[in-house]
Amino acid sequence: MSDKEKGKKYLELLLIIGEGLVAVIIAITVIIASFQTFVMLGSMIKISIPNKSEILDLIDTAILLLLALDLLRTVIIGIMEKEIPIKNIIEAAMIVIVREMIVNTLMNSSPIYLVYLSISFVLISISMIFVSKYINIK
Repeated sequence: MSDKEKGKKYLELLLIIGEGLVAVIIAITVIIASFQTFVMLGSMIKISIPNKSEILDLIDTAILLLLALDLLRTVIIGIMEKEIPIKNIIEAAMIVIVREMIVNTLMNSSPIYLVYLSISFVLISISMIFVSKYINIK
């Protein structure tokens, strides 16, 4: 085996180790976020009505949990198939934008920012359609 082939094998091994570490970190994040979500739900079960910030924190954590799970799925698929699933990355971007829209709406911040987020979501949706229709990718 030549030095070039050995170098390529070592690089592939380092890439797999790096991707595995990212998967472990995301998995730990998912576990912590799940625990935090259950604690938040437990604290909201009381006689009084939960306030707006508690609900916002719960929604934010739940969406971040979904995002972490989606990223974990993307990393695992990337490791197994040795290619990056572009559709999953676009889905993660859509989740991030929807999260920002929800937070923006609940925090009553700038309507112009919501318009920018909406435009971003439409553009990413178009890219998803383009990728699904014109590029032969899983």
